Amino acid sequence: MNIRNGLWALLLVSVVALGNDSTGYVGIGGISYIKNPHISMQSEDLYISQEKIQVAYQFKNLTNRDITETILFPLPAIPTGVDGDFADVEGMLNSFQIKVNGKAIKPKRHLSVFFSPYQQTGNKSIDVTAELAACGVSEKKLLNIWLLHENQIDDQIAACSNPTIQRLIKKYEDSEFAWEIKVTYSWVQTFKANAITHVEHRYQPLVGGGIPNKPSMASVARGELKRFCLDRNFVQKLNDRTKGSDSPLILTRELSYILTTGANWAKPIGRFTLTIERKPHELVSLCWDKSLKKINATQFRAVKTHFVPKRDLDILFVPLSE
Repeated sequence: MNIRNGLWALLLVSVVALGNDSTGYVGIGGISYIKNPHISMQSEDLYISQEKIQVAYQFKNLTNRDITETILFPLPAIPTGVDGDFADVEGMLNSFQIKVNGKAIKPKRHLSVFFSPYQQTGNKSIDVTAELAACGVSEKKLLNIWLLHENQIDDQIAACSNPTIQRLIKKYEDSEFAWEIKVTYSWVQTFKANAITHVEHRYQPLVGGGIPNKPSMASVARGELKRFCLDRNFVQKLNDRTKGSDSPLILTRELSYILTTGANWAKPIGRFTLTIERKPHELVSLCWDKSLKKINATQFRAVKTHFVPKRDLDILFVPLSE
């Protein structure tokens, strides 16, 4: 659904945001997710703005015994081969807060690095976390890559003698390496028998941005813009926004949220509430249905019952004026 006058952008970066809780386990082979048949998500209240994301859940243990699970909270992948306002990745991650039944807890953070072979298409990136760690590429450097100069991480990767690393970078020559960081939080949670467990998350999102080219419906249909569900009226509105300018530049903002892991519980989400807040004099667009309605000058809300999320959220913001 496009909200009011829609928006467009050819984004230069992907965005980081967090995602719905899911049960699973953390093992030597990485992080895996499992379907939990005994715990239901009674409700989820999700608020998203460019300054803050907060989500409150109510989980119910459907059995007459306590159940202890590892809870996972995944982030979308953080790309490293593009420009963007990602300077304080570590700061964003450190802002992540969890409360369970009103009590703050400290989760574990799991970082993985995935490398794409040269000119490869599809989702076949290779996990090289252990190989890079053995070559001295620290987690702190990886999370602060946008603060480093002269491709320090790429130089360290190129100097790594590990055969897997050398095989992956062999064809890149002078090109920047295509790799990304994936971060997942985890903690061990006990759900009391026949009881409700309240879980809350809150953090300041890391917002990506880009400078758009002038859009057309053809470019919307075939490009990155498809995931924001724009239509002809919205494209026209943004073209009107830049009319009369030889070099129209509009800095867009993008957020992503992993919603589909919310389907990993015993039942559909009993009651799901989504609230999106934009800034004054700003447009916002995302794919949703007609349940998303404007409730005041800057906020939009959707409420669903017995909800099974089938796609993640990609939200685009753009100012109407500088």
